[in-house]
Amino acid sequence: MSLATNVFFAIDYFFDPFQNPKKKTEQNKEKVACAHNIVYNEEYPDACLLDTYVVPRKDGSKYPVIIEIHGGGFVAGDKKYRACLSAWFAVHTGAFVMNLNYGLAPKYSFPYPVKQLAAVFDWIYANAEELNLDLDNIAVTGDSAGGYYSSYLAALSSNEKLQEYFEITPKVKIKAAVLNCGLYDIKKALENKNIRLIADSICFSFAGIKLKNLEDYEYLDVMSPIDYLTPAFPSSYVIYAKKDIFCKGQGEELLKRLEEDGVKTERFASTSVFDNHTFSLTWRSKAAKKANMKILTFLNAEFYGEDVPDFSKYYSDFLADEGGVKTDTSPEEEKPE
Repeated sequence: MSLATNVFFAIDYFFDPFQNPKKKTEQNKEKVACAHNIVYNEEYPDACLLDTYVVPRKDGSKYPVIIEIHGGGFVAGDKKYRACLSAWFAVHTGAFVMNLNYGLAPKYSFPYPVKQLAAVFDWIYANAEELNLDLDNIAVTGDSAGGYYSSYLAALSSNEKLQEYFEITPKVKIKAAVLNCGLYDIKKALENKNIRLIADSICFSFAGIKLKNLEDYEYLDVMSPIDYLTPAFPSSYVIYAKKDIFCKGQGEELLKRLEEDGVKTERFASTSVFDNHTFSLTWRSKAAKKANMKILTFLNAEFYGEDVPDFSKYYSDFLADEGGVKTDTSPEEEKPE
């Protein structure tokens, strides 16, 4: 394993109990129907698997869609580490949530993961009727490297030049993006002094080239989604940490560029060194709670406008069908579980 792989595998291992706390995970998962390891890209059945989370509805209304993409420094991570988050999304937005895996570097270096993930557009379109999906209400979200890939899918969805370059024509469009401590300008991210010890390892895994040779990289002009923003980019809620050890300055620069293009944006920034990279995934700090509450507000406004449904009626029916499990179905205003 490379140095970068060891670092990010360790992060996954040690932070899993905080990102998937037992009580919160159980409370949310008991309210949703789940399906696991569905292949969404037949060319890469080993890598392109998704899990779905949804609170079944009986009224025939369509589900908005959330595409969740995990982080892990491009070399690590797994959808299992976003199980709590995905169930939480389903319970509190009423969405059909797809929690995706994709090809990890160095086995799959750029641009293969982008091409793999883009297949989810076709999967959503092909399954929309059967699953009752609302094709006008699709959001993408991800953290760290997942934030990179989420922003890339958002750019691909809205930029015809990028579509022409990759010869990909998405059958659906992304309406909203929640981008959490992501990398959006790869070259600047690799110049971050905080990661100088692993920057070369990350670069070689991501691109298959040494950092010193990056200027000669064949995909240099298309590797950073920040270069492909347009006024058609989806409405975006950007979460960032001002003292981020991995992605310092990335969220601020993305917001600046989006606002220059007239894209609707919202933001949340943590200021404490203790609320650092992807801080909202650990749920418990004041900053995490505020950032996560704003995620729900942002997504529900994008999906439903001012007429946000009472989601408890859906998961109450589901629990009754599942044997009448008793639960408090009143969403909490300050810290929804």
